[in-house]
Amino acid sequence: MIDAVVNEVRQYVLFVLCGEEYGLPIGAVRSVIRYEDPTPVPYAPQGVEGVFNLRGQILPLVDLGRQLRGAAIEPGPLSRVIVAEAGLGSVGLAVDRVCEVASIPVDQIKPAPPAAVMTAMSDAFEGVATYGDRLIILLDPDKALPKPVFMSAAAIQEGDLDG
Repeated sequence: MIDAVVNEVRQYVLFVLCGEEYGLPIGAVRSVIRYEDPTPVPYAPQGVEGVFNLRGQILPLVDLGRQLRGAAIEPGPLSRVIVAEAGLGSVGLAVDRVCEVASIPVDQIKPAPPAAVMTAMSDAFEGVATYGDRLIILLDPDKALPKPVFMSAAAIQEGDLDG
């Protein structure tokens, strides 16, 4: 039984934001699509760039670079939208590029050093993993977006712009 825990691996979708590599658990990712400019929504909360249509479903688009790094992504030919499931529903996450799906052994995942993570966002990080010769910042999909922004994004999805 102990061998099963030691050999456990988790799969992550790896992507780049502002030159840094991040990972989301594959179970939280519905799809990856090419980046398209979103339709702006009046009074959208900070971080919500607008909405986009995914096979008939209108979803909020959040610039993950702005949320996590304080710098918006610069959309280019490699830019993608990761459609992810998190606490309150589906949301599009704009990223610079998606790299691969990686299987990371659990024993390679370490907690993020407290001094390296802002207290307000510390829950957003599952940890840091060594993958080959790279360090990957692993995100918790339910906490990677600040709750007020994500709740407002969900309200936009439902068409409630007042709250």
